[in-house]
Amino acid sequence: MGREQIRSGKHVHFCVALLMLLAGCTGLINRNEIRDSMRHGRVLLAQGDYDGSAREYQRALRLARDRSPADVALFNLGLIYIDPENPKKDEQKAFRSFAQLVTAHPQSPWAAQAKIWMAVLDEIQRSRATIENSRQATEKLQAEIDRLNRMIEISKQEVEKSRQEVEKSKQVMEQSKQALEKANQVDIEIEQKKREQGR
Repeated sequence: MGREQIRSGKHVHFCVALLMLLAGCTGLINRNEIRDSMRHGRVLLAQGDYDGSAREYQRALRLARDRSPADVALFNLGLIYIDPENPKKDEQKAFRSFAQLVTAHPQSPWAAQAKIWMAVLDEIQRSRATIENSRQATEKLQAEIDRLNRMIEISKQEVEKSRQEVEKSKQVMEQSKQALEKANQVDIEIEQKKREQGR
């Protein structure tokens, strides 16, 4: 019976040793997969395959969890999302990647650069908001200028109409004056004829 206990103790030690060996192998395999994903991500990025590169870095991030090179994968993801050549450029995703790096890996050498990128993206967002506000203000001012120009045009038309009416009134007054002068001339002629007949 004592021998059976020794054998089962050896089996337990053997099983524990085997598990440790397998765990070590799994860790080694996992590290190799992470390294391969990181390398493949760099190659795809150099070829301009932004989607493929992002998938590889996300895979490396999942495999690494909170360990290095998760910080590098997050930084590279941020760069992919901010790259102006990327047709699916997404500044919000870039900001989230950099923010996750800073939060999860504050001691990483990439954290300082991620903070700089976050500040740049924040400034870009603020600048866009300022530009949009300026554009809206410009549109309002342009609408007001258009409204005032229409009012000026209406006023010009009214002034022209009034000028024409004044011109018509002048013509009517001139005609009336001429008619009055004619009537006065006729009255003078009649008066003269009466005087001549009365003599």
